[in-house]
Amino acid sequence: MLLTMKDKNKIEVIVAVMDGKIEVRDAGKILSRSCRQIYRMLARIRKEGISGLIHKNRGRKSLRRINDKTGDKIISLVRGKYGGINDTHLKEILEREEDIKIGRETLRKMLRKAGIAAKRKRRHPKYRKRRERKESFGMFLQVDASYHDWLDGRGSLLVLVGAIDDATGYTWARFVPAETTWAYMNLMREIFLTHGMPLSLYSDRHSIFHTLREPTIIEQLKNIQPLTQFGRAMEELGINILKAWSPHKGRVERLWGTLQDRLVVELRLAGAKNEKEANQVLDWFLPEHNKRFTLIPKLKESLFRKAPSLSQPDQILCLKETRIVNNDHTISFEGLILQIPSSNKFHSIAKQKVTVLQKQDGSIEITYKQKTIARFSTEAITRLVGKINHYPTHLKTHAAQAYL
Repeated sequence: MLLTMKDKNKIEVIVAVMDGKIEVRDAGKILSRSCRQIYRMLARIRKEGISGLIHKNRGRKSLRRINDKTGDKIISLVRGKYGGINDTHLKEILEREEDIKIGRETLRKMLRKAGIAAKRKRRHPKYRKRRERKESFGMFLQVDASYHDWLDGRGSLLVLVGAIDDATGYTWARFVPAETTWAYMNLMREIFLTHGMPLSLYSDRHSIFHTLREPTIIEQLKNIQPLTQFGRAMEELGINILKAWSPHKGRVERLWGTLQDRLVVELRLAGAKNEKEANQVLDWFLPEHNKRFTLIPKLKESLFRKAPSLSQPDQILCLKETRIVNNDHTISFEGLILQIPSSNKFHSIAKQKVTVLQKQDGSIEITYKQKTIARFSTEAITRLVGKINHYPTHLKTHAAQAYL
């Protein structure tokens, strides 16, 4: 039985519930499932073993889904004569006038996906209460960035990218020039190397974590939600990302308040004037901070999972895209034309799909059927970038700024 990283993550969470490491409600939040569904999963794994957690409808199309022709007709009608009608009323009209039967929730999702806003938005005040900390170290990490004049005008503006463990308050952080995908990938790499892989992350809806891109036709057919590069990397590692609707995320926001009070003073006393000097202060400040403010979790056993081998993160914590090889064995990537050299491993791979990876050092690697068929060093990429009139987005933020 072939298990995906998401399946493995689901199994680990359910096993943790069975072992009494976490509670059912926390497992439900990590897996985005109700408590009732978690109990069902527990019953299935006890009865059927691991295979009981694999959905029986995997790979099968729903017999009740709205076909594309009907969906297109509905969207056309809503953008025409049925515009400006609330979702419930629209459902009734479609059934009465067009003989189209569709559930209200299905209709709502279809309209929002097509970019058609609701007629009226009603947001009632919500009752809020204090949320208790998670029980185990590594169960739930909040990630965020803080924009602040950390150097008090002594140098360029820096951003502090960090993560805080919800159960203990243990903190990881690094100063970077800007809040980027690479900054968070480097942060996760540090966490992997020092503690392992957490079960889940909690973030805002920044474009690094959440994409507004509409799914492609292929993604729609496979029922796949589009992901950002960071989201794709975390999914490959089996780390679930929970996204907040509010920019205020509790503990991580209070962390920034503490650091903007204490760390700014230490940076001033050390005379830090740039990113390198600021991170040198952070190297000794964070251990002291964690020693003072880290709490003992309710459950002593850590839920951090073993990190992958040192080589595997390079294949995951990177920019990864799929490209079709041209007839002349070139591909286009971020504005660059990259030539794939001939090889005795294949006669021709024209019109075939290859994977293009831009790694941490700015180099680019092309793989075909999990075998590397071309490598371009940082220096080679720098020369190629210099020949075009503009810098491609990803290369500009990584190779051009960080390594030139």
